[in-house]
Amino acid sequence: MDDDTKCVQITEAILARGINDITRWLTIEVLFSFLYGLLMLIGITGNGSVLIAFTKNRRLRSARNIFLLNLIITDLLLCVTAIPVTPWYALTKNWTFGALMCRLMPLSNSCSVFVTSWSLTAIAIDKFVHIMGPIRAPVSISQAGLVTAFIWVVSTMINIPYLMSYELVDGAYYVPNNTAPFCGLFCDEINWNGEMPRRLYGSSVVLLQFVIPLTIITYCYARILAKVASDMIIQNVQFSKSLSIAQREEATNRRKRVNYILIGMVIAFIGCWLPLTVVNMLKDFKLEPLFLLEQPFFWPLLAHVIAMSTVIWNPLLFFWLTKRKKAHTQMPRFSVSFNAFGTTISRISSMHRKSNAFRSTACMLNREPSSRNDMQKSHLRNGLTNSKNYLTIEAERLI
Repeated sequence: MDDDTKCVQITEAILARGINDITRWLTIEVLFSFLYGLLMLIGITGNGSVLIAFTKNRRLRSARNIFLLNLIITDLLLCVTAIPVTPWYALTKNWTFGALMCRLMPLSNSCSVFVTSWSLTAIAIDKFVHIMGPIRAPVSISQAGLVTAFIWVVSTMINIPYLMSYELVDGAYYVPNNTAPFCGLFCDEINWNGEMPRRLYGSSVVLLQFVIPLTIITYCYARILAKVASDMIIQNVQFSKSLSIAQREEATNRRKRVNYILIGMVIAFIGCWLPLTVVNMLKDFKLEPLFLLEQPFFWPLLAHVIAMSTVIWNPLLFFWLTKRKKAHTQMPRFSVSFNAFGTTISRISSMHRKSNAFRSTACMLNREPSSRNDMQKSHLRNGLTNSKNYLTIEAERLI
């Protein structure tokens, strides 16, 4: 608007409708600014540290790590788009980033969500195939690259309708003619031919972005947990007799750690994205409960900040997944931890190859005549006690 005296501030219009929008309170503004700023700082630092570790260490450039790197890139994309832009727009009620960003920002955000969910799914499938069928050839770097490219291309194509629906409009769009318009500019979904196309598209997005990936992830990790429970070394009588009490306790702790991590991955996925998904679905179908109608900005913004916490949980979760448990040791500084994270991934990969070779040797020994039973037992016992080799390898393989 050229003349601000002839327009109505959106905050005043909201109050006139009897809505006491608490996002205009200074306390709420400071709180969300702090939360988003913290997410942006930690997200860039954590994910950036992992990215630096990948670029500096050639041993980390494996097929399986490409999926992890894909997650890191999407997290960084969220850190420079959704995290700074969304709270600014929600708190100021005015779009100041131009017409191009009005379309590119929602596209980048939605693509990031799709790529994140399907990258987590690819990791779950890769772990499932690796653990359930260890004799199968591992995914190659080229195959992982093709899967990653496929995820990005499909995610972009799915979000084209979402891209085209957004348009930058002024406040006159929302009021009848001969009525004072709202002050400012707004980036909104206005290019839908009715409510039904928008609802169908929104439902399809939820299905592809949330329901299907979550179903696949849950199935894969449920089967992995069952495999861990049935095949863990501590339950194998042949090896259990060769373990000391300390080794048995360590195996039990490792088994619990695997379970906690796998369950934690599913919980993190649900916890981050479920609130925002539910809010969006309720708005699409106009089924908002009373508390959401009374605070139309606060609750969606709160759901969004929860979703954006994925930029913290993803690097921390995978650092926890790959690090060795060291009792009574001080945690290193944040940046150093993520450099150590990269080295640990490489070590686990090396251990898995040794584990396959060890199991092949054990199988060959089992085919020898019974006169070599003593030598077999001695060989297995030495393998278990030599730097906790077999115990460590077998437990780490299941991760």
